[in-house]
Amino acid sequence: MPTGFRPPLALILLVGASLPAIGDDAPPAPGALKAPPADEFVVIPLRVHILSSGDLKDVDCALTDADIARVLGKANGIWHQAGVHWGLESLVREPAARQGRFKAAMDAGPADKLGVFRLLIPEDSRSDEGVDVYYIHKFSVNGVYLGNRVAFVQETAQLRPVPGGIDEPLPRVTAHELGHSLGLPHRQDVTNLLASGTTGTTLNEAEVARARDRARAMPGSLPVPHLRKKAEEAVVRGDHPEARRLRTWLAEIPGEGAADARKRLDALLPEAEKPGEPKPGSP
Repeated sequence: MPTGFRPPLALILLVGASLPAIGDDAPPAPGALKAPPADEFVVIPLRVHILSSGDLKDVDCALTDADIARVLGKANGIWHQAGVHWGLESLVREPAARQGRFKAAMDAGPADKLGVFRLLIPEDSRSDEGVDVYYIHKFSVNGVYLGNRVAFVQETAQLRPVPGGIDEPLPRVTAHELGHSLGLPHRQDVTNLLASGTTGTTLNEAEVARARDRARAMPGSLPVPHLRKKAEEAVVRGDHPEARRLRTWLAEIPGEGAADARKRLDALLPEAEKPGEPKPGSP
């Protein structure tokens, strides 16, 4: 979490064991490259924002925690072919900012019809690390990467199906915009993740190499060996929420280390949340 971050009252910040469980068993994308060994993965923090508005119906997003867990599980299923994992740093539910100015700008017919969505970003809850993704109900495109590690995605996304494509639009649109954050341009190959408006999810080797280079340079990103070390350091100093967060990410990465990470994660859970036989007196 960024140093000095002060969450507003409308913010719900879910950390460690309180984070929604991400679908780490999401299957690889059809036609995807083989994922590298777990120790070669790069983990990038991802802060998800669910924007609300009582006056702007197209902004007011209704996605649930379970929706976000499903979407990110499938998006990571796509990105694992590149050895990249997006670790949910936090989930923020908050009112959109500057709603009056945004409405006035849209009514005036701005020249930059997508850039104006920056007005909706509550600056106090932005992360200093990784990427911020803002979900709204509806706008003129499925999603847009606005630069500066910020993307917008509409919950009502629709895509053209292609052979081998993903079964749900929203994870694919999310994964597509995250690809732009890693420096990948659009592609014309309809089965590719960076094609516009399709369900394609594949990446070629050149795209994987470029994305991995950008991932390593992303603020807050960590290779898996460093992530393990940071998790152990958090345990030693007694920072169990941080240790749970980092070990949750490790448990979501495919490979032999996932089972061990889950065991270490379970060891950090409060007694009432640990799996196992019901305690005496439990319902």
